[in-house]
Amino acid sequence: MTLAFHALWRLCALGSVVLAAAAAGSGFSALAAMVVAFLLAVRIVGAAALPDPALAGTVAVAAAAIFLFRPRYAVIAAALGAALGGMWTGLLEVQGLPPLAATGVAAAVLGISWYLTRTRPSFAPEQLRDEGLLAIGLLGLVVATLPGVLDGWQAATNFAASSDRASQAMVPAWTIALLLSSSTLGAAYSLWSRR
Repeated sequence: MTLAFHALWRLCALGSVVLAAAAAGSGFSALAAMVVAFLLAVRIVGAAALPDPALAGTVAVAAAAIFLFRPRYAVIAAALGAALGGMWTGLLEVQGLPPLAATGVAAAVLGISWYLTRTRPSFAPEQLRDEGLLAIGLLGLVVATLPGVLDGWQAATNFAASSDRASQAMVPAWTIALLLSSSTLGAAYSLWSRR
């Protein structure tokens, strides 16, 4: 299992939960669109045909952007979120879950998130859903670009003229600085938005 696989797994799992919660306020037409998109994605994706990270990332970014900036098209975004749940079934199958059980788990997670958001307002308040949508959009961008970045990094490592294996194994300082600064800014934004 690679880093790209784990990032894709997390995107599909978290994306389906967050997008189902965001779709709960859109009514039963969004629920119908979710069911159709979920079943279609389950039919297309499986252990033999895993979802493309670029496609899954693009779907997540598009769904988050629609919910945040064009809420009148929430039915489309709900369908895209359910499609992420359908893609998740293929990833669960690769990890050893039988196809029927993987479909049941993904459908249950989608349904429970949608149901609890509709029946208990404290389950996913609007501010939490908006922050979740922003996080899913950012994670979608990362997942969409991660395979290309990793391929480029591997090519650069292979191309390096240095034979010193220790210097090739080290993580560059800019990577650590980027991770620390983005984590710090995220924590600061979270604290600021809750005041």
